[in-house]
Amino acid sequence: MNPSSCLFSAVLFALFAPIDAPRAQEFPLQLPLVWQTPSFRPEGFQFEIQLSSLGTSYDADRIRQSIRGHNLGEYESVVSKVIAAEWGYSFTHLDGQLDGAGRRIQAGYPTPPKSRTDCMLVIEAFLKRQYISNARHPWASMNGHFPWHHYAGEFGFDQIGSEIGENINNYQWHVALTRGAARQYRRPWFMDFSAWHGPSITDYSDGRIWGENSGPDHGHSMSLFERALFMCYMAGAGQITAEAGAAISFSPVLDDQGRYQLSPYGQVCQRFREFTLAHPDVGIPLTPFGLVLDYHHGAYPGFGKRRAFWHFDYNAGDNMTWELIDLIWPGGWEVMGKNEAGTMVNGPFGDMFDILLQNAPQEILNSYPYVVLSGNIRLSPAELARFTNYMYQGGTLILNSLYLPSFPDLAKLADGSPRQEIKSRKGRAILYGPDYQVAALKAIFYEDLLKYLPVTISPGVEYLVNIKTGSVFVTLINNEGVTKEPRQKPKVDPAKSKTVNVRFNGLSRVQTVKDIKNDRVCEIHNGTEVTITLPPGELAILEFRLRGDYPTFPR
Repeated sequence: MNPSSCLFSAVLFALFAPIDAPRAQEFPLQLPLVWQTPSFRPEGFQFEIQLSSLGTSYDADRIRQSIRGHNLGEYESVVSKVIAAEWGYSFTHLDGQLDGAGRRIQAGYPTPPKSRTDCMLVIEAFLKRQYISNARHPWASMNGHFPWHHYAGEFGFDQIGSEIGENINNYQWHVALTRGAARQYRRPWFMDFSAWHGPSITDYSDGRIWGENSGPDHGHSMSLFERALFMCYMAGAGQITAEAGAAISFSPVLDDQGRYQLSPYGQVCQRFREFTLAHPDVGIPLTPFGLVLDYHHGAYPGFGKRRAFWHFDYNAGDNMTWELIDLIWPGGWEVMGKNEAGTMVNGPFGDMFDILLQNAPQEILNSYPYVVLSGNIRLSPAELARFTNYMYQGGTLILNSLYLPSFPDLAKLADGSPRQEIKSRKGRAILYGPDYQVAALKAIFYEDLLKYLPVTISPGVEYLVNIKTGSVFVTLINNEGVTKEPRQKPKVDPAKSKTVNVRFNGLSRVQTVKDIKNDRVCEIHNGTEVTITLPPGELAILEFRLRGDYPTFPR
């Protein structure tokens, strides 16, 4: 079973030790977890090759046979058939129209809302009227462009997912939103990759399933598709769906066993499926930073005017969150017309973040070494107590100066300096300013990642870190150098190769390092370091195997 849907233990004293703790601690990785998101099924992760949109070129029975014969994945989804798919876009753009499933959408605000609370009430009613209609649980939510994933948890949905691909911005942001929502509401989570790109979609059939939008060079690059699949798997998704994958994975030509031959898209699916079967346990993704957003953020989708809930002009708090996400994943907010640039980015801090809402329960807050507030947050007395308790029991609360009036004990100690650290019982607060400005977070993130990650990674690539007993996994992705217009072949710039150094920082000895994605043993330098070169659009997954069961982390 892939345990990567689990959250790393919040009570590990090595993470929440006092500031004057020793420089290194050893801790076992099998201590009881604070909580664990439910799995979709006992077997763990599932890769779904969605059986839909076959057109006239493919026979459904032969497609099933071909999926099984090539061992591409499963065509029976564990995601509920009671699903609100792409509901943010449907609510804002499809009133009176048919959605992709042929449903007539009745959406939008019947009268202009007076508050963001009004917006949420209308959206909840829309979701339940349009997609649920007295259906039994489980209910599944799959949002797309609009980063409203947590609201599905608020409204009682049982499975939380996100679409990526398509013309959707910043896949890493959507992973952090979906995983954070799944953790906050204790739900299994999934990702869906759509092959649409601009007004085009990948299609190797003879019949042009999607008409003039179809073509073998249409849609996304295979590089982006593969990078997205591996990123989502290492990030902990319980299921990944290749949307319309049964139609796109094949050409209509039969092989000598009577199966449809694999298309380039199908070859990516096969490589990914083989990896997940060979490596079913890739550990728990480390996400030391919980980013806490305003409950009513209603953030915009990365196109059009910046409006919260597609209605209210952005205020200073909304712009603060925009700047924060752009600091973490620069250039990812607005990607339409940029030929895949920004969909996945080589961010400066790796994918070390989960997104929460301000009403997150105490045990969820406690499971993050760092909690960062962003947006126009007004804390209720109960919420203030939770954040204060989080700090008292050992957490690090990172606060912009605008929030100080909500924390009077900290406000008394604040000296007005651009950055200040205040110890508070077992924990601390890091105060920074000016109000609503996030530039100072850059140095804070850099410094504290060095304290809490078991590896140091040279800048310039996207990275994820996973941990399990005896191993640390480091996923390295070079998102630069491959671009693709919707109806043309991809272009590759060889000058965008990246040389990356990864150093293990613990006291445990490194036994071997292997790139398990590309099945190659890596040479170890100085007993702890590995250097590899990533061509444009390529990725590697390094497994540091350690001597002994437990890695040791410096602080």
